[in-house]
Amino acid sequence: MIPLFVELCAGTAALSLRLHGGPRARPPVSRMGNKQGYAGVILRTLGLRSGSGAARYLWCEPDPGCRLLLTSYTDPELRAAAAEIIRGWADEEPRALWERLRAEGPVREGEPREVARVVIMSGWSVTGSNLSSAYFRGPHGVSNGVHERSALTIAGASKRLNEAPPVPATILPDARAVDPREVARWMLSVGWTMGSGGRCVAPGACPDGVNPAVSIPGMTARLTSLPTLPATILPDAREVQPATLPPGTVAYMDPPYANTTGYGHDLGRAEVCALAERWASAGAWVVISEAEPITELGWPSVEITGERVGQKRTFSRQQREFLTMSKPPRWRPSVQSSLFGGEE
Repeated sequence: MIPLFVELCAGTAALSLRLHGGPRARPPVSRMGNKQGYAGVILRTLGLRSGSGAARYLWCEPDPGCRLLLTSYTDPELRAAAAEIIRGWADEEPRALWERLRAEGPVREGEPREVARVVIMSGWSVTGSNLSSAYFRGPHGVSNGVHERSALTIAGASKRLNEAPPVPATILPDARAVDPREVARWMLSVGWTMGSGGRCVAPGACPDGVNPAVSIPGMTARLTSLPTLPATILPDAREVQPATLPPGTVAYMDPPYANTTGYGHDLGRAEVCALAERWASAGAWVVISEAEPITELGWPSVEITGERVGQKRTFSRQQREFLTMSKPPRWRPSVQSSLFGGEE
């Protein structure tokens, strides 16, 4: 077991799931660019086994929907509640359900107004019709004939909030505060394409015309069978400054590939290289997936295109798969030789 496994562009964290839970552990929904098909070979190049696990995981993911799903990986009660909500939608017409859930908009996140509301509600308490914290009996702080505690007035609270120094801290919400319905809603809105309800587009491709992986029973089964991972989840890998890392730490990065469709939270090649060098300097074995070797780093690379398990990327512009690594791989796929002795 390694001490720390990091995914700097986590997505659905398919690689972490495979490392922790073995070959059967996979994300409950698929997402563009996910590494489920390459998870086994990537771990093998690192000398790791599926299911061997890590003591801790760190996932950086800017998409709020993906972060909700990742949070469910760390909390079995949240997973169970989300799965139950999905089961409750089983009898609805798929397209109508999909459109209704999509119409609710992005997953819910905090707003500045909520910060302000919490500051005032925490500072003031109400007894009957009287405010009892901003106003108090005492010889000081008299304003317009009313005794005020300046730290708890509107002006005082605003001043303190504005003057608070930035603190280099990680803030993680209590998983109990996560709405399981939001996990369920995101899964269906992403897992189903235009309200397909899990039906296969290609005739004869799936039994009974339904793709079991993205049907409601399939998604709930995957969700409830996931292993529980000891993970920390952060929104932006660029803001993480790793300290000296324990020996054996692996940092994997699966950024949006150059010259392909982006994810909405793109990292340019310069940012990818800067992140890679930062984590390598801290002691991690850094591994980057791309459609080509990242020659700017001067690191070893290995092609794993032929090792993909499952459906091939028939319609994708990105047909090849390379790993660029800060240390040489511990295993390389065999390379087919041509009839004339050269590599094909």
